[in-house]
Amino acid sequence: MGSSALLLALALALEPDAAGPAAGAPQLYTELHGAAPRSPLPDLSHIVKAAMPAVVGVITTAPPEETGAGPRAPDDLFDRFHGGGPRKGLGTGFIIHRDGWILTNAHVVEGASEVEVDVGEEGQRFPARVVGADAPTDLALLKIDAPEPLPVVPLGDSDRVEIAEWALVLGNPFGLSHSVTFGIVSHTGRDDIAPSGREGYYDFIQTDASINPGNSGGPVLNLRGEVVGIATAVNATGQGIGFAVPINMAKEIVGQLKERGRVVRSWLGVSVREVSRHLARAAGLGSARGVLVTAVAAGGPAARAGLRVGDLITSFRGRAVRTAARLRWEVASAGVGRQVSILVRRGGGEERALAVQLSRPPADEQVAGATGVPSPARGGTASGE
Repeated sequence: MGSSALLLALALALEPDAAGPAAGAPQLYTELHGAAPRSPLPDLSHIVKAAMPAVVGVITTAPPEETGAGPRAPDDLFDRFHGGGPRKGLGTGFIIHRDGWILTNAHVVEGASEVEVDVGEEGQRFPARVVGADAPTDLALLKIDAPEPLPVVPLGDSDRVEIAEWALVLGNPFGLSHSVTFGIVSHTGRDDIAPSGREGYYDFIQTDASINPGNSGGPVLNLRGEVVGIATAVNATGQGIGFAVPINMAKEIVGQLKERGRVVRSWLGVSVREVSRHLARAAGLGSARGVLVTAVAAGGPAARAGLRVGDLITSFRGRAVRTAARLRWEVASAGVGRQVSILVRRGGGEERALAVQLSRPPADEQVAGATGVPSPARGGTASGE
C-alpha cells in the first residue's frame, strides 16, 4: 500500500461512525492499549468551582489625582480616563469568613474614599468597610454585611509550599472577572523584592502563573484548593515573574487588623547580618547556621538580655533562624511585652539560651527595623498589581 493510501486509511479509521459516537484518537488508543491515556496535568476544574464563589472584585473610588502630584502608590487597576473626576480602581479579594470578612492587598484600597465588593457570578455589589490595613505586609481586611452566609475559601499552610508545585491564581485581571491562571511555584522566601521600592516585611512566594493588574489581593491556591498566597506584584520587565504574600503572614496579623485596625509590632534592638559558611569559620563559629549580631541598641531588649556583638542567633522562639528577613518577621509578630527564648552561639562555645522581653520599637524606628535593621531592596523591584 502506498503512503497516500495508508494516510487515507488512517483518516477513515479516525472519522466518526455515522451510526454511533465519534471514535477518534482516544477510542483508538483504548482499543490498542486497553486504557485511555492519562493526562499529565491534574484536573483543576473542581478546585476552581469550589473556590471561585469566594473570590470577589474590589472596586474603589478615589479623589481626583492632583496635578503635578508625585509618583502614585501601586493602586492596581485605575481608570485612566476619569476626565479629572473621581478615579475608579479594581482589585481582587477573597472571603475568609461567612460573615463577610475579606482579605485583599492594602495597596488596592489605599487612598480610597469608597470601597465596594462584587460577590458571585452575577456580581452582587455590597459597600465595604476597610476594617484594617497594614502597608508593611501589603494586607487589608474588609467587611461587608450580606443578608446570608457567604462562601469561603480554606486557608492552607504556606510554610509547606514547595518549589515546582502547581499553583492557581484567581482574580480579575484587567477587569476580566473570575479569571484563572495556572503555573508552578518558581521560588519561595523572596525577601529581596520591594514592590515599588517600598520597605516592608517581604517573604514572597514567586510563581509563573500569570498575575496582571486587577489580580492584586486574589488567592493563590494549591492543588488541595487552599489559599497559600495572596497575589501582590509582578516584575514589570519580565514575563512569568509574579509574587504573592504567604498566607501564614496574613494569619499572623489578621487578628490585630480586626481588633485594632492596625498592627503593633515588637522590637528586639539588634542589627544582624546573614553569615556564609566561610564567614562562620573565620569567626570561629564552625559550621553553625544563623544570623550574626553586628550592633546592639543601648538599653534595648537585646542589651538587657545580654546579647553581644558577634553573637550568632541560631533560634528564635524554638524556630531555626536562617535569614535576617525571617528573624525580622518573627520578632515583629511575636508581640509587645512577650518574653521569648533565643538561642545564641558565642565564639566557639556551646549554644546558650537567653530570655528576652520584647518591647515596642522606638518612635523613630523604621517599619523594617523590628530587629533594628533596615531592609534595603537587594536585587530588584517589582510593581504592585
